[in-house]
Amino acid sequence: MKKLRYLLLLVLAVTLLCAAGCNDEKNSSAGIGDKTTITADKGNAPDAAVPEKDKSKNGNSKLAIKVYYPDEQGMKLQAVKKTVKLGGEDKYTAALKALLEGTKERGLTTIVPKQAKIKSVKVQGDTVFVDFDSNLTKKFIGGSTGEEMLVGSIVNTLTEFSEIKRVQLLVEGKKIESISGHLDLTKPVERMENLIK
Repeated sequence: MKKLRYLLLLVLAVTLLCAAGCNDEKNSSAGIGDKTTITADKGNAPDAAVPEKDKSKNGNSKLAIKVYYPDEQGMKLQAVKKTVKLGGEDKYTAALKALLEGTKERGLTTIVPKQAKIKSVKVQGDTVFVDFDSNLTKKFIGGSTGEEMLVGSIVNTLTEFSEIKRVQLLVEGKKIESISGHLDLTKPVERMENLIK
């Protein structure tokens, strides 16, 4: 009889813990800064960024995008849907800022160093040139897999826009050989489909 009581108490305790943990999953929105408002929803999104017809009071258009974050095992990238207000900046910069703001999605992690800042984003033909400050390389602490996830996050986020086929990463306005010595970044990088979950 005592064993049955203990078993019931254990089941009740586990049930209460599970119920308490489920509430956090629904609170996955982030808003950082006054230029970009983001709401996140993990899962499938349209194949390309989709402008919303909605205009806010100050005339800023909204854009539904996908940004990519690595899973906690560092094996695959997973898309997270976000809606950004463009707030006077181009859609590519807004998408990158949304990526840099990170994710609170369970099972995903942010790979771009928090100290890294975007200096500029320029498009030439089907290639986007993204210039970061030196913190992208100085503050990055991952190995070869981490570097692949970092580059994949940036490249796959930007190639969600159908007109963008390649991404050239720059640091302080100059081409770099790699971020931590593992991936050749001297040439523009194409979409990394093999990393997507």
